[in-house]
Amino acid sequence: MPSERHRTHRLECEGFAAEFRALLDRIVADTTAAIVWLREDEQRIEPDGTDCRRTWTAVRDRFERVPERDRDEATAWRVSTTTERDREALFDLVALTDGVAGAHFVYRLTLHADGTPVLEAIPHHAAAEIDATLVGADIHPGEIVGLEGHDACVVPTETRFEWVAEDRRWKIRGGSLCVEALDGRQASCYGLTTLERATRIDDGTVLALAWEPGELSDDVVGKFLSWIMTKLYRPPTAVPCETVDRATAIRAYLQELLAAYDGRTI
Repeated sequence: MPSERHRTHRLECEGFAAEFRALLDRIVADTTAAIVWLREDEQRIEPDGTDCRRTWTAVRDRFERVPERDRDEATAWRVSTTTERDREALFDLVALTDGVAGAHFVYRLTLHADGTPVLEAIPHHAAAEIDATLVGADIHPGEIVGLEGHDACVVPTETRFEWVAEDRRWKIRGGSLCVEALDGRQASCYGLTTLERATRIDDGTVLALAWEPGELSDDVVGKFLSWIMTKLYRPPTAVPCETVDRATAIRAYLQELLAAYDGRTI
């Protein structure tokens, strides 16, 4: 996402629309305006383009055109976030991001506090990031915060752990475990919210990880996708942490993340 602002936290979630709305509910009172970028051609796309067109027609009078902010073939629109009616108009657009066309129709969204960027979201990437230092939402630097009623949380964007072991660089950044070659030519990241267990083994310096396989149908398509996942997605099952203290600290972080995400215990 563009680095035009300071970002302290990002949203981790399985879906997007409902979880993103929960995040907006938490911070919108500390903002003054939103800018929404729309790809209006998506209103002609099925299955939910008609819903986009109907909703946009209903709320359009609450938005002000800002053509100087147009980008990526998307038109820019501004709406105040200081009144209930304007917020509801914004939330109606956000609800569209649950659809196939809607996640591209609402192409990008930012929230501002007196002109300062507070939040940026790209729905079709299921991505949202905030600067928690600008909002009074009880989200503090370095803190993981769950969104009540949802399998979701906001996690710090900073790298929490970084070390070298077995000729690879290991990082835990936000909700991801990243492993890369020391020459930087190859890197893979794995979402930690699919983690089932993390156990210290050997001399206590290695974390044994068990991952959720994910739910796929038992039909031909599901079996094909399962085969593809097996070939292409191979999260590490053992993480060499080098020291007992680091292994203990990483496991504690994983537990904190999953407890905030959905109450899971590992």
